Amino acid sequence: MINFRHLLVVIFIFLPCILFSQVGKEVMVDLESLPTGKNTPIQKSEPSVIELPFFDDFSRDLPYPSTERWDARHVFLNTRYAVNPPNLGVVTFDAIDNSGKLHSVASNFPFSSDTLISNPINLSYPADTTIYLSFYYQPQGLGNRPDDRDSLLLEFYNSNLDAWEGAWAVWLTASDSTLHEVNKLKGSITEKVTAKFDSTFFLVHMPITEERFLSSNFKFRFRNIASLSANTDVPSLRGNSDHWHIDMVYLNRGRTYRDTLLNDISFAKPLKSILNNYQQIPWSHFTSAAIENELDNPLVFNVTYKNLGLISWNITRMFSIENHSNGEVYSFSGGAENIAELEEIDYERYFQYDFESDWSDSARFTFTSYLITDIAENTSHLRWNDTLRYVQDFKNYYAYDDGTAESGYGLYGEGTQNGQVALRYTTYKPDKLVGVYMYFNRTFNDANQKYFKLAVWDDNNGKPGNIIYEQLGLRPLFTDSLNRFTLFKLEEEIELGAGTFYIGWIQTTTDMLNVGFDRNNNSKNRLFYNISGSWNTTQFYGSLMVRPAFGALTEPPTIVYQHTSNESLCVFPNPSSGIVNIRHPDVTENVSVYVYNIFGQLVMRQQLVNNMVSLEHLANGTYIIRIVGNNKIVGTQKIVISKW
Repeated sequence: MINFRHLLVVIFIFLPCILFSQVGKEVMVDLESLPTGKNTPIQKSEPSVIELPFFDDFSRDLPYPSTERWDARHVFLNTRYAVNPPNLGVVTFDAIDNSGKLHSVASNFPFSSDTLISNPINLSYPADTTIYLSFYYQPQGLGNRPDDRDSLLLEFYNSNLDAWEGAWAVWLTASDSTLHEVNKLKGSITEKVTAKFDSTFFLVHMPITEERFLSSNFKFRFRNIASLSANTDVPSLRGNSDHWHIDMVYLNRGRTYRDTLLNDISFAKPLKSILNNYQQIPWSHFTSAAIENELDNPLVFNVTYKNLGLISWNITRMFSIENHSNGEVYSFSGGAENIAELEEIDYERYFQYDFESDWSDSARFTFTSYLITDIAENTSHLRWNDTLRYVQDFKNYYAYDDGTAESGYGLYGEGTQNGQVALRYTTYKPDKLVGVYMYFNRTFNDANQKYFKLAVWDDNNGKPGNIIYEQLGLRPLFTDSLNRFTLFKLEEEIELGAGTFYIGWIQTTTDMLNVGFDRNNNSKNRLFYNISGSWNTTQFYGSLMVRPAFGALTEPPTIVYQHTSNESLCVFPNPSSGIVNIRHPDVTENVSVYVYNIFGQLVMRQQLVNNMVSLEHLANGTYIIRIVGNNKIVGTQKIVISKW
C-alpha cells in the first residue's frame, strides 16, 4: 500500500510533505486514499463471548480483521506496509476511513482516527494474576512516520462503569528516534531509543490484574491519534499519514512476565512472481524466448519460515500448483525437517512444470505452500499462518508492479509543465500496442485530475529516444474497486517489433499526476524522467504502475471515445481571427469543444453553441481543436489564430 510519498529535490515518504521550494522535481508522496474495494464488514448480530485464549496474527486472507474476533473501525489487514513483521500479515492504523479515504474529521490538528475493538472476552477469573495481553507494534514501516503529537493507544473496557479506560500508549519523537511508552495503569514511562524504529517490531507484554476488568464482558481496543501534514498549499502532496502496524495479539491465562514467546511455526515472507523480470507478461508473449529469460531452470519454490518459540518442531513442507483453466492441481512434497527454537529457515524446492492453458488469451496459476506440523492440541488457535498463496496471471499486458500502490509518483513544480516520464519495457514478440493501464492515486479534492499526453518512445542506447506516438486530452480517472487501473485505449494501434520501447506521459501543467508506485518490487533502473532536456534514472526504489496492453483489449476501456472520420469535419475560417464555425453531420446537441496548444496543454473547453465557438481570447499561434459529442470524437483539426 503512500501517495505512500534542472534541480533534483526529494520529498521522502517518511518526511512531512512540506515544500521548501517550488522548483521542478521528481517526488514520492503518501496516499490520500487506499483502494480497499469495500467497506469494513459490520457485525450482523451481537457477537458471542470469546473464551480464552484470544489470539490473532492477522494472517488470514482477508482485507479486514475477522468479525469472529473484532469490531474493526477503519483498520485494514495487509502484507505490504510493515517491515520485517513477526509473521505474515499485520493490521494497520492510519488517517483513512473504512471506505479508503481520509476521515471526514481529518485536519492539521490531532484527531481520533482508526479503532480496533475486540469482541467480548470472558475474563471472569477473580484474583487471577496470570492473565497477560501481549502484542507487537511498529511505527511507519513503508508508510508515513507518525508526527510527534500523534500516538497509538490501548484501552480496556470497564463494564461496571460502561466506560473505556486508558491502559497503554506510545508516541514517537523523531528528532532523537525515541519511542515513549506509557503504562497508564502503573503510571510508568519507558523510553526506547532506536534509529530503526520504522523497521523494528516492539513487544508489549502486560498483565491484566485489576478486578474491574476481570469480568465476563471484557473488551480491549486499539486506537490511533493522527494529524494531517500542515501543507495546504499543494493539495496533491497532502495525504494519508501516521501509520502504526500491530501484529500477534495474544491474551491468555497461565502466563508470566517471562512468557513473551509463542510456540508456533509461521511463514516469514510472501511468495513472489515466478517471473524474473516482470510480475506479469501477456500470455501470447509467453514464447520460448520468454520462458528462457523469465523462468529459472529448474523452477524453484522459495519459502522462508521460522520458529517463534522455544520448542523444536518437525515440519513437513508441501507445495501445489493449480491450473485455473482446467482445474488440474499438481502437488508435491518438500520433505520433513526439524526446526530448532527461534530458528528461521530459507528453503528451496526445485520442480518441473509445463505451463499450459485451455484459455486462448490468458492463463492463471495459483502457487500454494503449506506446513504440516506435529502440532499440540492447545496451540490449534495459531493455525492461520502456515499457508502461503500466490496467483500468477498471464493476461494481455506487461507489468513490473504487483497491483498495490504504497506511494504516489510524479513530477511537480516550476519547469515541469512539459516534463516527461518514461518506463522501459522489452517485449518477446512483435505485436500491436493497443492500450495502456495506469493506476492513479486519489489526492486531496482530486487535485491531480490534470490533462496530460500519453506517449510512446523508441530506444536510444538504453534511454528514451524519439517519440513515436502521442495521445492528447487524457487526465487521471478514478475507480472504486480494489486496486483498479484506468485503461486508456490508443486512438491508433502501434505495431511494435520484439525489443525495447518506452511508455509514459508528457505533462501539460506543473501539477503532479500522482501515479501509483509499488515499493515492494523494484524496477528502478527502468524508470526515467526528463525535466531539463536530458533523461535521468529515478532515484526511488520501486515500480511505477503503468502497464502496456497488446493484441486486443480484454476489457472495456475506462472511458470510450468512438471516432468518426475527419473528412466530414469543416472548421472555418482557418486561419481565424477568433470566431470559428464548425460543421459536421454528427454535430447536433451537447457537443464539447476542446482546444489544445502545440504542447498538448488544454487551454479551453466549452459547449458548442449554434455551430460556433469563440477563440478570441487566445494568443496568435497554432492550436488543435477536438470536437466531442456523446462520448464520440467527432474530429480533430489544426487551426491557426491570426489577429490583425
